[in-house]
Amino acid sequence: MPVTAPGSRVVIAGAGISGLAAAYELQRAGIEAVVLEAGDRPGGKIDSAPVGGLTVDSGPDGFVARDPAAAELCRRLGLGTELVEPAAGGAFVWVDGRLCPLPDRSVLGVVWTADALAGTGVVSEQAVDALARGLARDADPLLRDASVGEVLRPRIGDEVFERLVDPLLGGINAGSADQMSIEACAPPLYEAAQRGGPLGPALRQVASAQGRDHDREAMAPVFQSVRGGVTRMVDALAAELGEAVKLATPVKSIEPAATQGAGRRWRVTTPSGPLDADGVILTCPAWESARLLEPLAPDAATILGDIEYADVALAAFVVRNEHLARPLDGSGFLVPRSQGLLTTACSWTSSKWRHYAHEELAVLRVSAGRTDDRRWMDLDSAELVSTLAAELAGTGVVSSQDAARGRFEAQVTPWLGSLPQYRPGHLERAAVVDACLADGTPGLVAAGAAFRGVGLPACIRGAQEAVGAVMRTVLC
Repeated sequence: MPVTAPGSRVVIAGAGISGLAAAYELQRAGIEAVVLEAGDRPGGKIDSAPVGGLTVDSGPDGFVARDPAAAELCRRLGLGTELVEPAAGGAFVWVDGRLCPLPDRSVLGVVWTADALAGTGVVSEQAVDALARGLARDADPLLRDASVGEVLRPRIGDEVFERLVDPLLGGINAGSADQMSIEACAPPLYEAAQRGGPLGPALRQVASAQGRDHDREAMAPVFQSVRGGVTRMVDALAAELGEAVKLATPVKSIEPAATQGAGRRWRVTTPSGPLDADGVILTCPAWESARLLEPLAPDAATILGDIEYADVALAAFVVRNEHLARPLDGSGFLVPRSQGLLTTACSWTSSKWRHYAHEELAVLRVSAGRTDDRRWMDLDSAELVSTLAAELAGTGVVSSQDAARGRFEAQVTPWLGSLPQYRPGHLERAAVVDACLADGTPGLVAAGAAFRGVGLPACIRGAQEAVGAVMRTVLC
């Protein structure tokens, strides 16, 4: 690690997981970190809410285990013994009026053998036959980024794509897989396509490298969480950082410091007054980083300003067990857009995570909203709860009578502008932003969900890389 100058200070804009993780790394390196947050709490999209006497995650409730960045941060924060794995395996997809089991062996919804879909009811027999032919068909290696749909539809068929791949990736990103960058949004599928040749064997090789080609009992966990909810990560980070986190303190502007005394390069203005800093890390949403960068790095600002965001809602339901209409024997279900529901996915949270298990109550988290489906925004909270409860009944999860009588406790959390959409070429554009800032504004860097992943591990890793860039540039 570089040797830092005494009294070095870095200002961070945004107290989401990226900003908090960056500040934690700086603090551990002996550098003063000041986190400026426009809102009234830290954590960004990581939050929880009281529902029916329980406290339930109202944002992400876990993180991908394959990337160890989030788990490693938990261990450093003293939460290592609190890391948990899902208690329930398997999931379903709602198609043609019933919940059908998702195949066990797949890469982001794409099976490497058509037999895995035969007899599941997810797709027709004709679609299974088309999939078998597509997986065996030879193909040239993919040499450039493209949309997931452009790459996969010709190889797996429209029906498999629309009933498996799009609900899964669309659920994660609240968008359309026909518009998503395969390189940025589906790296394992991108790797398989880059190999060339038949897609089936390439997928099997990718799955084998990830340890995902064995029986479910032998598989490494796909997800992890923290016992009690991922908000504990935010609580632990905020406790470590203490008064370094300034809430209700938006960044008005950033400009070069008038004088570079004590090595200060940047002046950050806030309603409370200016702060001079050796380095600045932006972890805001893309549109806010674009606003701050416009006078300093207009090319980078233009790229960030063009990133589209999805508006979504998450409704947490607490249901008495006697009001369930079926066993919650899995982690939940996905809903393809062709089924016409407002619901995009439902997590059976109390079955998925043991820390939500209760003798009398079940916890269900229902997601709504895609970039091309904003119907939920026309409903008030009560109407949205009523609609989603009716869909829970329609999918056979809860009692229709109890849903109609409003017997469930529920809490809706709207997340406006919550999920950046990665279009083809996204990672190349992110690299251009990095280069623009490195060349034109040394000591000023940008990170966060708009760059190289929306999940917690990706955001944490991006924050750590941003800290490294600042330290290499101005703090040596």
